[in-house]
Amino acid sequence: MGLMRFRIATENLLPSEGVTRADFVTFDGRVIRAKSRLDGDLLECIRSQTDSSKLRILCNLGDRQTIVCTTSLPEQQTPYDLEVELARGELSRLRNFYHLWTGAGLKSTPVLDDLLEKAHKAFRLGIFSGSDPNACLASLRLTQEAIDLLTHLYTKQRITYRQQKTQRFPMMVGCGLSQPPIHEEHFVEAFNSILIKTRWCDLEPTDGNYEWKNLDRLVDWAGERRLFTMGGPLLNLSTDNFPDWISPWKSDPVNLQSFTSDFVETVVSRYVGRIRHWEVVCGPNRGGASALSEEQRLNLVVRAIEAAQQVDEQIQISLRVTQPWGEYLSTTENRLPPIQFIDTLRRSGARISEINLDIRFGTGSLHSLHRDMLSVSQLLDHWSILQTPLNVMAALPIAPAETDRISRVQWQMQQMEDFLLMCLSKERVTGFYCLNWADRRVMEEPLVDTDNSLHPVVSNLTALEQTHWPSSMVR
Repeated sequence: MGLMRFRIATENLLPSEGVTRADFVTFDGRVIRAKSRLDGDLLECIRSQTDSSKLRILCNLGDRQTIVCTTSLPEQQTPYDLEVELARGELSRLRNFYHLWTGAGLKSTPVLDDLLEKAHKAFRLGIFSGSDPNACLASLRLTQEAIDLLTHLYTKQRITYRQQKTQRFPMMVGCGLSQPPIHEEHFVEAFNSILIKTRWCDLEPTDGNYEWKNLDRLVDWAGERRLFTMGGPLLNLSTDNFPDWISPWKSDPVNLQSFTSDFVETVVSRYVGRIRHWEVVCGPNRGGASALSEEQRLNLVVRAIEAAQQVDEQIQISLRVTQPWGEYLSTTENRLPPIQFIDTLRRSGARISEINLDIRFGTGSLHSLHRDMLSVSQLLDHWSILQTPLNVMAALPIAPAETDRISRVQWQMQQMEDFLLMCLSKERVTGFYCLNWADRRVMEEPLVDTDNSLHPVVSNLTALEQTHWPSSMVR
C-alpha cells in the first residue's frame, strides 16, 4: 500500500463523484486501484501498489468536465501541487501524440502550433511564478483545446487515407432494438446493423416457459431488411436482467452456471442460421448483478461460450466490457483490469471473435467518466494489442446538469460525431453501435423521445456516413 497526497489551490476543481473513482496508471497501461478522499485542501490517495504512476481524476475545467492525468509520479513525503502536475501531465500527453502523429505523416496547422506554444507559455509562467494555480489552469484549458484540434486533424486525415484504400463503408453502424422501430425509414437509412436485445427476464419469465413472439418478430423484421444482426447480451453480469425465479441461485455458482448455460443453448439453438453473431455476456469484468467473485465469473463466461459454440461452431462470439478504462477497480472488490480479465479468458481457451467496448459517458455506477477523444484513441489502440476486432457500444453522453435542452442536444450531437469519426479512423474497429433506440426500461437516453420525435443525432449520423463514403451509401 502507498500514499500519495496532492495540495489543491482551486475551489470546486474536483467534483465529488470524480474523487472516489480516481485511480492511477503505470507507464505500460496497468491500472492501480486507489481509495481517495478530500481532507480540506488535500487529496489523499491510498494505492494498492507503490509503483510510480499517473493520477487520473475528473476535473472541472471551465465549461467542461473531463478526466485529466498527471505524469508518472513517485511517492514522496511532501504533497504535490495538483494544478501543476495536471498541467504538466496533460501538456506531456499532448506533446507525445503531437510528435508521434506528425512524425508518422500527420499535417499540423498554424492554429494548432500556436495553441501548443500558448499552452507551453502558460505552463512556464505557472512554474516560474511559484506554482501559480491560475496559470496552470490556463495551460490546462489551452492544452484541452489543442487536444480537440489535434484529434480532429488526426481523424480527418486517417479517414481520408482509409477512403483511398476502400470504396465500401468499412464499419457496421447499428443500434439496439427490443421491437421493430418506429420511424423505420430513418432507422434503415442510418444503420446497417441491429443489436437485438435478449433480456433473460423477458424471454423466460418463469422457469422453463419461454416467450418468443416479440423476439421472433424482430428477427424476421431484420432479416427482411437484410440488416446484419447481432443478438445479445444473453447474460448481463453488471445489470440485473435475471428473471425473478433464479434469485435463490444467484450466489450459487454451480447451479447458476447450469441455468445460464441452458438458457444460452436454448436461445442460440432457436436462431441457428439466422443470427450469426452473439454477444454472450455483458459486464463480466465488473460484475455487480450477483455475488460471484472474479474467478467464478470467469468460469461462468467460459461455460456460457462453450454452450453457445456446442450449438453452432461457426457463430461469432463477442463479450461486452463494461468501463473499459477500469474505473470500477476503485469502487469494487475486483482486482483484474479489463484487458487482463479478457486476456485471462482467452488464455483459458475461450474462443472470442470480437470484443465490445461499452463506452457510456456519465457519472452513473456503470458509466465511464467523460474523456476527450485523445483518451478514446489511446483506449482503442490499447485494446488493439489483443489483435481482435473491436465494436464500440455507445450511448448519448450525459450532459452537465445545468445545460439547457438546446445546448444539451448540440453537445450530444458533437460528442457522437467525434466518437463515430474516431472509430472510423481505427482499422481495428469494425462496429459502432448506439445502445438504445426507444426502450424506456434502460438507463441510456433513447434516440426516440417520449413524443416519438427523433434525436438530431440520427440524421447527423446518416449525413456523416454519406459524406465520408458517398459511393457506398453505408450499405
